[in-house]
Amino acid sequence: MSIIEICQWAQDTEIATSLRTSQFAFPLIEGSHVLALAISVGIVMFLDLRLLGLVFRKTPVSRVMQQVGPWMIAGMTIMMLTGFLLFFAQAKNAWVSIFFKVKMILLIMGALNALYYQIKYFPRMADWDLSEKVPAGVKIVAVLSLIFWFGVIICGRTMAYEI
Repeated sequence: MSIIEICQWAQDTEIATSLRTSQFAFPLIEGSHVLALAISVGIVMFLDLRLLGLVFRKTPVSRVMQQVGPWMIAGMTIMMLTGFLLFFAQAKNAWVSIFFKVKMILLIMGALNALYYQIKYFPRMADWDLSEKVPAGVKIVAVLSLIFWFGVIICGRTMAYEI
């Protein structure tokens, strides 16, 4: 069975068909996805801008992360759950979209970028947290994060008009 056939099967299930054709469920899920995206990615972008030293320079990075981290995680969780439901409802149509594939690649790259930050820089944040100078590697991670997330958003919105 090919991936296309599996996606077609998923899209044809009763649950996926009900979601896709529901007057209320699909728009509610899609709206929740967009709102969760705005919350989570908005916070990620805010943190990236702080890491680049463009906003709240006097506030330690650890304090910013501590205050907004739970909101970012909640937004990411809702965004991933609703994204899965949106995919499930139109799996084959999404799978054949180049924008979906690019979006997934960018999501994976963004996740790997965040994981790299967590492993390489987060444990030593106390060393540079109060410093005016953030390590160059942290700035590279922040710029890549912004690029990946802008790409995810652009591909996701473009995909919505294509499917």
